[in-house]
Amino acid sequence: MLFNSWGYLLFLLIAVPVHWLLPHRFRVVFICGASLLFYGMWRWEFCFLILLSAIVDFACARRIHLTKNRFTRKVWLTTSLSVNLGLLAYFKYTYFFVDNLGIAAELLGADQFSGSTIGLSIILPLGISFYTFQTISYTIDVYRKQIGPSDSFPTFFAYVIFWPQLIAGPILRANEVMPQLRSHRYLDMNFMSKGMGLVIIGLFKKTVLADNIAPYVDFWFGLDPGILTALDVWNATFLFGLQIYFDFSGYSDIAIGSALLLGLKFPDNFNWPYMATSPKDFWERWHISLSSWIRDYLYLPLTGQKFRGKSTGGISVAVEQSGKDKRTKALLLTWAIMGLWHGAAWTFILWGLFHSAIILLYRFFGPLRRLASKQPIAGWMIMLPIAMSGWIFFRAASVDQALIMYGTLLNPFEYEISPMIAGLSNPTAGWSYLWNALIMSGMVGLYVIQNSADRMSIPSWFSVSMRTSYLTVMVFTIVLFMQQNQQFIYFQF
Repeated sequence: MLFNSWGYLLFLLIAVPVHWLLPHRFRVVFICGASLLFYGMWRWEFCFLILLSAIVDFACARRIHLTKNRFTRKVWLTTSLSVNLGLLAYFKYTYFFVDNLGIAAELLGADQFSGSTIGLSIILPLGISFYTFQTISYTIDVYRKQIGPSDSFPTFFAYVIFWPQLIAGPILRANEVMPQLRSHRYLDMNFMSKGMGLVIIGLFKKTVLADNIAPYVDFWFGLDPGILTALDVWNATFLFGLQIYFDFSGYSDIAIGSALLLGLKFPDNFNWPYMATSPKDFWERWHISLSSWIRDYLYLPLTGQKFRGKSTGGISVAVEQSGKDKRTKALLLTWAIMGLWHGAAWTFILWGLFHSAIILLYRFFGPLRRLASKQPIAGWMIMLPIAMSGWIFFRAASVDQALIMYGTLLNPFEYEISPMIAGLSNPTAGWSYLWNALIMSGMVGLYVIQNSADRMSIPSWFSVSMRTSYLTVMVFTIVLFMQQNQQFIYFQF
């Protein structure tokens, strides 16, 4: 079931009142059942896969907690990690590994083979990357003695399968969700108001903005990259940057809003990422729960630094605590893994390495790093095109297409007006430039207005009136543009 569908709104309309009408002791069980129903509407058989993962982690975490022997604790932790990562590797990376082995074999003179010719037919379960990371964090936190294991399997299973963040996050920690699930929650009208507002905003981002930008992105990335000018490439990558932001942050808004309707508060997952002034700032604003997960369960352990305990803060770390070479190697490995987590293709790995290279550039080049803090506008003007250009690897259909587009950007002789614009030969090209400029300008304008409003004393009646007005407009446009066949981009991860 897609969030951007009338079916989901009906699901919420039924699930939320039923949840609040039930006695407290039955609410966790109801969340488990409703979440299974939500996921099972896609493919019911994969509900057993999530159940298997949850049972393994629940049992292993309890054994880790009860066992004092260090070696035995590691055995149970390894069992949990092996099952989770093994399932993820099989469903998500089998074709990638087999295809690359086939390429290597062909280079060595052997017969080529690929994942499509070895008799496998693998369907990628929705959300497996997200709930796998979530269950892994639980077991590791118990092993680290950051939290105790859950005594209630329904509570733990509700944390794993909770439908608002099951498919595409946020990736939350057990200590952020399970205490709320166990607590005696009361109907809070402030939560209800904020939750409904976030659901509306998320639907607006997805159905009105992301889905209407998508055809322009498909148009540009569907062309032969060799015929594009540098301005065409910039236009294409900015458009995709806007599309994926509205698409994914829209999902997060709906997820966080849906949880609020049930009395559960999730941390923010996005915070105006395209207003960032440095790579560090960008990853403190973009997909915050993932970058925080990578920080605590990959990067900091590899550098020997103390991990954090919350899915907030992004990748902000005290980098001076370990050696430069150690940090550099850890950074490159971490970002390569982060890229591969997004998708089983070399383009995603290169996307991760692109970001690691930018972080290293800022880390070791003092003037650039200081510019971000001392001259934030200049820092933003540099960081914005860097962040947007990184999306080429993410969206390109192949490494060759991405490299051609990057080569065009770096060629000063390619900076000319696109023939499709100059000759008015293709209306789609012209409209894409216009909408790109309008949406980007609107985003910057809204950011400035919000920051100014935060520093001003605005009467509450005025704030309520403005919020009511823009939410009403959003509802009207959502009704006009709502479609049920536009899948969220991150569902493929």
